[in-house]
Amino acid sequence: MKTAVIVFIIFATVFAIGTLIYVVVDIILSIVNRKEKEVAPQTVTVVVPVPEPEPEPEPEPIPVPVVIPEVEKIDAIEADELITDEVAMAVAEVEEGKAGVGFRAYINIGVINDHFEPGDEVTLDAIKAKKLLPKKVQRIKVLADGVLDRPLKVKAESFSIQAIKMIELTGGTVVILK
Repeated sequence: MKTAVIVFIIFATVFAIGTLIYVVVDIILSIVNRKEKEVAPQTVTVVVPVPEPEPEPEPEPIPVPVVIPEVEKIDAIEADELITDEVAMAVAEVEEGKAGVGFRAYINIGVINDHFEPGDEVTLDAIKAKKLLPKKVQRIKVLADGVLDRPLKVKAESFSIQAIKMIELTGGTVVILK
């Protein structure tokens, strides 16, 4: 039995040494034969934002003095013939935050002409004071029916374009309340 044990020990030793040699050789060969992994080239798309060109500033309009002929007496038809809508609107003043809210009434320029003196400021309150409109009215629109023969400063939420022209042509001022 001693011989069997000796044979077994020799066989186990040889096997262990062989396995150790195999492992060492495999490690050495893997180091020597190591190839870097080939990496497939990747395409990378880079999106570079192209800034939009700044818009060219619009040229500032050359101020042209607006000359509105003054007349002593005018009606809507004559007013349309004397100045354009654009000129009339360009001359009209605007007051922000002054508009009324609620019931709206209409008043003709001829009625205003008959009840106000040259140079008067015509407002909703002034019209109500003269009892030309009911007290419940909170906004007015001035229409061009009638004739205007005096300069007035008229303040209202809206106007017909002909009424604006008539007021301006007689030397008055239009104030649109917004």
